[in-house]
Amino acid sequence: MRALLEAAGASVPLTAPGLDLSRLDCSREALATLAGDDGVPVWRDGESGGLALTGAELPRARLDDADLSGANLRRATLTGAVGRSARFAGAILEEADLTESDLSGADFTGIVAGQICLSQAMLEDARFGGAAMRFADLSQGLLDGADFTRADLWGTDFTGADADDTVFRDARLDEAKLSDANLTHADFEGASLAKAVLAGSRLRGASFTGAKLDGADFSGADLSDTNLVRLNLATCRLRHAKFSGAWLNGTRMQVEQLGGAVGEEVAGSFAAAQASYLALEQNWKSIGDQDSASWAYKRGRRMGRHHAGTQARSAWQERDWRAFAKHGYRWVADRFVEWLCDYGESLSRITRAFVLLIGVFAVLYGLTGGLIILEGPEAGPTYNPLDLMSYSALNMMTANPPEIGLKPTGRVTNLLVGIEGAVGIILMGLFGFVLGNRLRR
Repeated sequence: MRALLEAAGASVPLTAPGLDLSRLDCSREALATLAGDDGVPVWRDGESGGLALTGAELPRARLDDADLSGANLRRATLTGAVGRSARFAGAILEEADLTESDLSGADFTGIVAGQICLSQAMLEDARFGGAAMRFADLSQGLLDGADFTRADLWGTDFTGADADDTVFRDARLDEAKLSDANLTHADFEGASLAKAVLAGSRLRGASFTGAKLDGADFSGADLSDTNLVRLNLATCRLRHAKFSGAWLNGTRMQVEQLGGAVGEEVAGSFAAAQASYLALEQNWKSIGDQDSASWAYKRGRRMGRHHAGTQARSAWQERDWRAFAKHGYRWVADRFVEWLCDYGESLSRITRAFVLLIGVFAVLYGLTGGLIILEGPEAGPTYNPLDLMSYSALNMMTANPPEIGLKPTGRVTNLLVGIEGAVGIILMGLFGFVLGNRLRR
């Protein structure tokens, strides 16, 4: 190594803060050409065949374009090192400390680096293909465009990392910590994430095609526009996750996993929440879970109503009366439909409307005094509650006014009879529609 360092104008000591090894070639091939008097290559590690730097103290070292392929850097300290495009392929970096280092574009292919510390390191476009990095620390790191294809990252800590467009294809991320990380458009195709923690992470546009997600924690994660097609999420934690625009066809999951609401609803983003529930509804339909699909449909409709209410309030504050009337009408109409039949999903609510309206019209008939008994000693206007309720109920549920010895008289009473008959026809049709849907399920 002395000859190599002297050729680069550097000194030899293993404790050398700020040591400049830029563009130095310390690969296995280069070391093989430098043999001592006894024929043994100088500074060549017997375990890795590369440069022997076990336990070296080289903080803030300059490693730009340096070739340390196969080097043994076990427990070495390289905190704050700058090594853009440096090559560490096949190196041993177990328990090495590279905190806050700048290794953008570096090549770590095939390294052995259990418990390596790369916290807050800059690793943009770095290559870690096939690396063995169990329990590594990459928290708060900048990993945009990094490639971890087929890497062993069991238990690795990516907490708070910024990793847009990062590739984890066929990587092993079991029990990895990926919470609060920015993983937008990350590629997890074929990866194993059993019991991985992705709580609060931003996974918009990520791909999980063929991934294994047994027991993974996606609580509060943003899965918008994420590819989750035909995955089994039944054992995952999905409390308040976001699914707006997600691809969920054939995905196994249950309502109970969501914690009662999607993340967009909890955040008050009602338009996005409506889109999220739509994605869930379509997914549950695709796997034949009609009850869950019905739940998602109703939640989505409620989100539409809340969104209309929000727009109406904004229009009121801005004195935009036209927009206020538009959104206000939508809110009122949706609220009425929810009360009437729970957006076409509840037979009990329609039955409740029947009973309530029968009572209301019976009271109105009594107030007008327009129902008369045609024959007998009680002939004349009747105010008997039983007579009024009987006539109202039969009029509500038949196409023509009932003939039970009672006759409506007067314009107001006849108008009420006609209105009640029309309302009854509408409710009966709605009841049949909802009943048919439930029977088909």
